[in-house]
Amino acid sequence: MAECVIAFLREKLTSFLNEENELLGGVDEKVEDMRAELERMAAFLVAAEAQEVTDPRLKVLVKQVRDVAYDTEDVLHEVIPLRTGRYRGKIRLCGFVHGVYLHVRNLKARHQLASEIQSIKSRVTSLEGYQRYCFPLSISEQGPNTNFNSRTLGDCRGTVHWSEDPNPVGIEVPKQQLIKWLVEGDSGVKTLSVVGPAGIGKTTLVREVYDDATVKKHFYNHAWLTVSQPFELDELMKDMLQILCSGMRAQVPQGIEATKTNGLKRKISEVLQQQRYVLVFDNVRNIETWEGIKSVLPKNSNSRVMLTTCFSHIASTSSMETEGNVYTMKPLYQEESWTLFCKKAFRGSYCPRYLEEVSQRILKRCCGLPLAIVSIAGLLATKNQSRIEEWEMLHRCLGVELEGNDSLNCLRKIFSYSYYDLPYHLKLCLLYLGIFPEDYTIERMRLLRLWIAEGFVQGRAKMTLEEVAEGYLNELVDKNLLHVPEKTEDGRLQTCQVHNLWGELINFKSREHEMVTVARGRDTLWPKKVRHLAVHNSLESLPESKYFNRLRSVLIFGRIGSLHQPLRSLLSSGKLIKVLDFRGAPWESIPEEVFELHHLKYLSMRETKLKKLPKSIGKLQNLETLDLKGTYVTQLPLEITRLHKLRHLLVYRYKILVGYISFHSVRGFKAPPTVGGLHCLQKLSYIEADHMGGGNTDIMVRKVGCLTQLRKLNIVRVRRGHGTALCSSLENLTNLRSLNITSIEPDEILDLHHPLSSGSRYLQRLYLTGPLEHVPMWVASLNSLVRVVLRWSQLDDDPLQSLQALPCLEELHLLRAYKGDRLCFKAGGFERLKILWLIRLEGLRWVVMEQGAVPCLQKMYYQNCKLVDKLPSGIQHLTNLGLLHLTDMPGQLIISLENREEGGGYAEIAHIRDVWTENYRGGSWTGHWIK
Repeated sequence: MAECVIAFLREKLTSFLNEENELLGGVDEKVEDMRAELERMAAFLVAAEAQEVTDPRLKVLVKQVRDVAYDTEDVLHEVIPLRTGRYRGKIRLCGFVHGVYLHVRNLKARHQLASEIQSIKSRVTSLEGYQRYCFPLSISEQGPNTNFNSRTLGDCRGTVHWSEDPNPVGIEVPKQQLIKWLVEGDSGVKTLSVVGPAGIGKTTLVREVYDDATVKKHFYNHAWLTVSQPFELDELMKDMLQILCSGMRAQVPQGIEATKTNGLKRKISEVLQQQRYVLVFDNVRNIETWEGIKSVLPKNSNSRVMLTTCFSHIASTSSMETEGNVYTMKPLYQEESWTLFCKKAFRGSYCPRYLEEVSQRILKRCCGLPLAIVSIAGLLATKNQSRIEEWEMLHRCLGVELEGNDSLNCLRKIFSYSYYDLPYHLKLCLLYLGIFPEDYTIERMRLLRLWIAEGFVQGRAKMTLEEVAEGYLNELVDKNLLHVPEKTEDGRLQTCQVHNLWGELINFKSREHEMVTVARGRDTLWPKKVRHLAVHNSLESLPESKYFNRLRSVLIFGRIGSLHQPLRSLLSSGKLIKVLDFRGAPWESIPEEVFELHHLKYLSMRETKLKKLPKSIGKLQNLETLDLKGTYVTQLPLEITRLHKLRHLLVYRYKILVGYISFHSVRGFKAPPTVGGLHCLQKLSYIEADHMGGGNTDIMVRKVGCLTQLRKLNIVRVRRGHGTALCSSLENLTNLRSLNITSIEPDEILDLHHPLSSGSRYLQRLYLTGPLEHVPMWVASLNSLVRVVLRWSQLDDDPLQSLQALPCLEELHLLRAYKGDRLCFKAGGFERLKILWLIRLEGLRWVVMEQGAVPCLQKMYYQNCKLVDKLPSGIQHLTNLGLLHLTDMPGQLIISLENREEGGGYAEIAHIRDVWTENYRGGSWTGHWIK
């Protein structure tokens, strides 16, 4: 794992050599030597990480090399701030004295650097096996069980199939769907892909389909091939020929072993062109493998190909290219999980009543994954049912069992296969997830910012670090290593979770690499060097401060109580800390020790009781994220503008009113006039335009125009007189992706009619809250817009005319945005709109959907449109509409829709899958499904 650290170190060392022209003689050569040594260490660790190392001697060596790499990183982190602290001020007497002081301090630091590097080199050369680790291939010589390969996994996979069970659990519905796709449809080759996380039963399901009598009868020839890793096309084709010929009872072509790629393809084509066939390729793990398989398949045969894969992009690509289908495996339902659990744990018998409660808790941790249920239930079947404490211990110590119990070896292997298949940067990001509590819902942007602050994200040309990090996250999701419980209405990933059981295995790997330490109270096992500390509900029994002198990050989860001395000591010891996340802590101030952490990049006091940000914040000049959302801070000190590396500034608080949408639902902050100097800012939420308190000065909105790197801008308390300056600033914000503007009062007009020529052309999300004389003309030219939200706009003219031609618009909200009585969605308009909200349009009487309008609409929400007594005219044309949600609508309309008799309103919604109605009465919501 430390190869990730080493890649970072090489970059830092290169920078050190290129920028530092005043190093003492000999130090630069030592640093250069150390860089070469790091290259050799990296080669060794990359090779070791690519394999499942089981040899005890090699494990020790890997740990030693990793420790040296971490310590090298520590040395650099201690020295770099001293280099950047040299005096660059005007030459005055006090400045000269201060410059001399800093020069002497830097001399001392460079002497220290030379000494530290020499010490590290001595440690490296003294490592046992040093000569061998320069040659990573020699790892395989350490023992017969050292290499981790697909054949080992294949053996494991074969032992956990339960398809021989005459009544497999949770198989029948997906089985029938796959059989239908196989035997029906047009002629030609089509691909059916079955995708899902490891252990969910893809292979078992496809085996059931493959062996079904209907499939056997429909296809003349069949072949099942498990794709080896690494993938070799020629070997796959040879295996395919042998299996196909065996099924046809034909002789395998002579000389097949010596036949080259093109010859093998011709022979396979000759065999497959003769009859209908079904081919299964189990465990496809990359696009290159699919491209190889596709190149073998004849184009004019009425046949089918089935793939199993953990990777969503492979499934979608393969099926799209052959006009096939994708079946996404879902976890077993609770009832199915319980049935399977009892069959394995109690040999098909019933669960004793006294074991039900602990069995259900164990089952919950399996997250509906059949492999996990079968493996853990099989282990429980060997335990004494009369000793409840054994079952309780397994629930409590499941992570320990996963680490060392041979009965769960297959579960470990399946996870290891997914883990070792990752590139090194994703391994590091995955193991970092061990810092979050079990079943924790992780916000997307929080995770991306943490990864960046920790240094896990490597820069790429023409991409922000946030874009690179989002790519990392999408890869982990695509590989089904993360679960996505929540997406935004327009389909963006909003939160993610680690599958419960995989979380245990991640924690095991993370502890093995001494990456994350979780403080759970008195039972915590403390390593000698704590690097990333997660506090889960308890700060009791912290060890002495020497354990924390290499600390990188502290994250607190849960209500831990008041700030106390052990935490202060921890912060004082951890001079290398880069991340502090105190979300939800009941503190009214930031600990003073925080402002001495010169490496700090990420500081979150979200949802604390913080009321004021002290001037000391200016000392944290490496800070990149300052998250004060949900606090009581309403003004930032002038010193905030010293934070020239700040990328994300979040200072706001929501006012939640149940059952009512308030105009003043968010409170922002007053910024100093010099805020325009924060040139690295990418997100700014929520800055107040009227920071002078009642005046029409446009200083603040003009300063916003200096923040040319902004991707997201939320600005509140905007006055009519700010319009010209605000539009001028928006013209400069060419990187803007999300814009949220709110007027100071519900009757203060947002004057945004000033033209924009090139600014904001990449804008994807636009939120305008406040009266508009008309929809700004420049909105119609924003071809990248995906979401538009107009609130309290009070428009006299139909806003749809300005928005209907937007080519990418997928979501539209109109809340008190229109005073007229008629809305018309014209034919050909809103070609990609999927979600429509019409809220509190109290003058609205008619909504018309012309045939050919909004053809992709999937969800429609009506709320508090009091005078609407019937559904939109033409709603029957919306064939893709799956949800109609009616809130606080006239009772007569609801009664009509529930009338299924001839002439009743039900006929209008018969084609819609789900129709829900609800009302807010007496302080609570009540509702029911109409259909």
